[in-house]
Amino acid sequence: MAQQFINIPGLKGPIGVALSVSVGVGRKERFEDFPDDETPMDSSLTVPTQFWDYLRGLPAGHADTLLSVQAMLYFPSLDGKGARDGKNMYQQHVRADFPFIFQNDEVRFLVTEKLLQGEPFNRAAQQRSPFRFIEGKAWLSATNDPRYVAVKTSMVLGSADVLVESWETTKEDATWKVGVSKESAAGIIDKIIKWIPKPTVERESGKTTDTRGGTRTVGDLAQKREWTMLLNLPEQKPKPESVIYNESYKHPVYFDTNKREVGNYHEPKNKMDQIKDLMRVMDAQILKYGAENITGIEVVGHASRLGDTEPNITLSEGRAKYVADLLKRLYKVKIPDENIKFRGEPVDEGNDKDNSWKDRVVWVTIKAVRKTPYPTR
Repeated sequence: MAQQFINIPGLKGPIGVALSVSVGVGRKERFEDFPDDETPMDSSLTVPTQFWDYLRGLPAGHADTLLSVQAMLYFPSLDGKGARDGKNMYQQHVRADFPFIFQNDEVRFLVTEKLLQGEPFNRAAQQRSPFRFIEGKAWLSATNDPRYVAVKTSMVLGSADVLVESWETTKEDATWKVGVSKESAAGIIDKIIKWIPKPTVERESGKTTDTRGGTRTVGDLAQKREWTMLLNLPEQKPKPESVIYNESYKHPVYFDTNKREVGNYHEPKNKMDQIKDLMRVMDAQILKYGAENITGIEVVGHASRLGDTEPNITLSEGRAKYVADLLKRLYKVKIPDENIKFRGEPVDEGNDKDNSWKDRVVWVTIKAVRKTPYPTR
């Protein structure tokens, strides 16, 4: 991590700060230093697309799904007066971690603000040093561009103490006494001199004291600094277009000779109740595709070769309408007239006396669409 220096004027020394933001841990870690005054444009962390793809595949709570803000602090070997003292030098590592998850292919941070925390490597040196990591926090905020999130960090470094300087000056002056002296006279001349005053100057032992002083509070014992880094979020992968499959299921309903209703006529081969069997088939298709994806129902009535051609056409029509009405009543579905068809007896050559149960049938075709779902992660 690149180191930058925060000067603390009141303590007469700088604190080294190496600050970075990273995604992932260990060998897979991707990190970027926070910008400083020398590299103001180096202000974003861009994670390779392949690494985001790797993170998308991890479960929530994995160690790599972390955004970490870390700082290594280097405190100088100085005392409170700015003098060199090697015993006071120490380092401290502080960090804040922000776990995230992928939701609908977007990065979602579970928390957006945390304190920067960490213990000094040498507590004894910290106790002696006037330099401290006082407090710090990291937080995430949105930007005007949804592709970026701002990673912000704030720290207060220096000393929380208040330094007060006081001073006092004292000036002492001697006292001087000025006067005249008079002496006794012996003769005439002496009498004349007597009346002439003589000046005298004496230095007294007493002194006059003048004391002046004051106090001053020294500021700038701590510096608050803030850094901003932009994290380039991954672009959402385009959702794959749904693949639509048109599918259908065909089910037979058999009828007794010359009958237009099923009644109690069971399926000839398996001897099953045909109305119940039809309901089971419909229920299974609705469960498989969903009622909203059932796109249509078509019924086609048939008759055996027994009898004349035109009456068999009418008979097959009646059978088709019977099955269509039954489905409408049971499932409230719409079956338009063009989907109710009838064919009469088989048109290929055969014996007109043939009354096969395989020909006395209404084929029910249930049409549906199946869509491939979008990825949920």
